[in-house]
Amino acid sequence: MKNLFDKLMQNRLFRELFLLFKYGIVGIINTGVTTGIFFLLSRLGLKYYAYTVIGYVIGILTSFFLNRKYTFKKDNENVTRQIVLFFVISACLLGIVQLIQYLLIDLLSLKEWLGVGIGMVFYTVTGFLLNRNVVFKYKDKENSGQ
Repeated sequence: MKNLFDKLMQNRLFRELFLLFKYGIVGIINTGVTTGIFFLLSRLGLKYYAYTVIGYVIGILTSFFLNRKYTFKKDNENVTRQIVLFFVISACLLGIVQLIQYLLIDLLSLKEWLGVGIGMVFYTVTGFLLNRNVVFKYKDKENSGQ
């Protein structure tokens, strides 16, 4: 099985898809952490505006450190530069997603689940590309077995 994986990793498209897969796994973990924080803090009596801010900040931090260490393996570079760019990109994408959802759901009357889903796909793909090419400046290694 390892030989098959090593052989597949010699293909650039497969390496990119595997990187996107790792980014998605981090996103799932991040979503679980954020949702868990929401639930816990709401049960402790905090109002939604307080627990969502706290949850998102913790979720974004979780996403940053997991992507830095495991997805893009850039934990030996300037953390201040990376975290500022990561937060700016995350905040901008969140704002754009809110706009996309408003346009699709409120103005074009798409079903809510579809508008939210389109927003999620936009956020994930755009976030991956910006984090890969701007925040962590990931360089593909030909014939990499990682």
